[in-house]
Amino acid sequence: MPTLFHDKGRLAKWLAAIFLLSTLLVVVLDLAGTRQQGESEARNQAAGLSQLLEERLSSGLRETNLILKSASDSNLVQMLLNKHMLSAEQEQRIDLLLQGKLRQMPQLKQIDILDSACYVLYSTQHNNAASQLKTDYCRWYHRNGNQDGSFTSTRQDHGQDGIVLVQKLLNQDDEAVGMVVGILDRHFFQTEVAKLPVGRFGEILVLDQRQVLQASWPAQKAHSEQPLNELQSTDVLERHDNYLQFRASSILDQEVRLYSSRLMEGFPFRVVVGIAERDFTRAYHDKATLAILAWLFTAALTLITLRSHLASIRQNRLLSASAARIRESEELARLTLDTAPVALILVATQTMRILRANAPARDMLQIPPAPLRHDGQPALLDLPLHLEPVNEWLRNGEAVANRETELQREDQSSFWAIVSVELMPHQQIPAALIALYDISQRKALENELEEKNRLLNEMAITDPLTRLCNRRHADQTLREELQRCERYSQPMSVAVFDIDHFKQFNDRFGHQAGDNVLLAVANALIDCTRSMDVCARIGGEEFLVIFPCTRLRDAEKVMARVQQVLAGTVFPFTDEKVTFSGGITDWRPGDSPSGMLSRADKLLYEAKMAGRDLMLSDGNPE
Repeated sequence: MPTLFHDKGRLAKWLAAIFLLSTLLVVVLDLAGTRQQGESEARNQAAGLSQLLEERLSSGLRETNLILKSASDSNLVQMLLNKHMLSAEQEQRIDLLLQGKLRQMPQLKQIDILDSACYVLYSTQHNNAASQLKTDYCRWYHRNGNQDGSFTSTRQDHGQDGIVLVQKLLNQDDEAVGMVVGILDRHFFQTEVAKLPVGRFGEILVLDQRQVLQASWPAQKAHSEQPLNELQSTDVLERHDNYLQFRASSILDQEVRLYSSRLMEGFPFRVVVGIAERDFTRAYHDKATLAILAWLFTAALTLITLRSHLASIRQNRLLSASAARIRESEELARLTLDTAPVALILVATQTMRILRANAPARDMLQIPPAPLRHDGQPALLDLPLHLEPVNEWLRNGEAVANRETELQREDQSSFWAIVSVELMPHQQIPAALIALYDISQRKALENELEEKNRLLNEMAITDPLTRLCNRRHADQTLREELQRCERYSQPMSVAVFDIDHFKQFNDRFGHQAGDNVLLAVANALIDCTRSMDVCARIGGEEFLVIFPCTRLRDAEKVMARVQQVLAGTVFPFTDEKVTFSGGITDWRPGDSPSGMLSRADKLLYEAKMAGRDLMLSDGNPE
């Protein structure tokens, strides 16, 4: 088995190496063909662009010569050459004629008429008239005699900048009698040059016969009249009579380009178009980069596949041992969950069926243990979940964290627990993990403590005998009601009274009988007053009643009902009736608790002086 493994591994390595070398060779051959094709396309592009530029420039110069030739055929021009003088009307006519010629060719900025002595007889730039010029085309005129022809130059002795086109003027005897001179704007060349697409790093030169730069791309800030050096070709690719294609370094920026040079037929100019290697090899470099990256990616995939193939054999040997360790880990995890103090339940949320539950969960919900599979592992429970409101949360897809909730089992028994619900997939089905921590005992203790606190609070504000409010609570309530009256201007009344002759009654019949009388008064107050009214025992036999939102006359009616109830009360230890005396007053702006109680006490005193069994009020108007 080890020998077989090593043989297969060695064979796979050899096959991978052969495959990678073969693909690398294909990539190299393809890149070589791409570079050769790019250079061929660049040569064709340079040749085509130089031919196109030469044709455009030659066409413009020929068109200018035709315009000058047509001007020389005018009778006015012949008359000007013969007489050297014209009338004002004739001058105006010849001016209109020549200005019309200028408009035919926008780049033509000036036309001059010269006689055989090179005197300017007429110029569209009137300041040049009647002056003698000594220029190279004047010398050309005298050298060639009566021969018909044209002359082209790029400079003038008097400093005018432009391209000079000259046509001889002949009389009827075909004798040269003068010249017509047109000055073409040098920007004509630059405009045509700028129209050609030669790439980002290409170059275009238009040179005259003296190697002086007339136009270029990229455009130069200022053209110098100094001749440039000749392009030194390092590799001549193609040569014809007026055409040369070669590789050379630029005379402007020293960058190596593939140049196409053409002479303009009939004119002393040369057009040079250069395509930079950076432009025509860009596609080659891009393709080379992509090809190398693709080959490296292929090599990486091949190596990864090879390593995966070699590792698969080793992995198979480890699968059985790994499976055994996994089973041990599952058993350990199950044992850990069963011994945890928290109940854990795994539920399928779509079917509301319990899949798994640990021991605390089974005890809490009375769930039977899961049956065992053939391999000894517990199977899924597949039991319905009946645990409200957890079922409702699961139906709504609600996740819960540490929420104290009273839960209800299937048998309607309930218990308190801290519940957490985490939604999670289990074996590619929607499921939820429910954690329950029983806090029933803690809740019982909290309820018991809450009840005891409630009783303590009630004892703190309640009179222990009559179960009415005590003096402290009554004072606090009176202050709060006075603040409410001040804020909202609501009415309020207060009644203060005590039981008539209670001390003698208590001494005669005993304290138990006195307590029964106090309870009877308290019950009468509770029966006759509203739940919002505050009834309090503020002394031994003295009582206070606070009537919120109550007018004085309504409070008087309530106290009258209390008197009637007590009058009808029968006590087993005496035939005497229980009566009380007191005073009733209502709230007035600016009142204080002591002020209201003082008025009520004063009325109480007056009621006793008036014979008792009487409730007096201060009669405050509404």
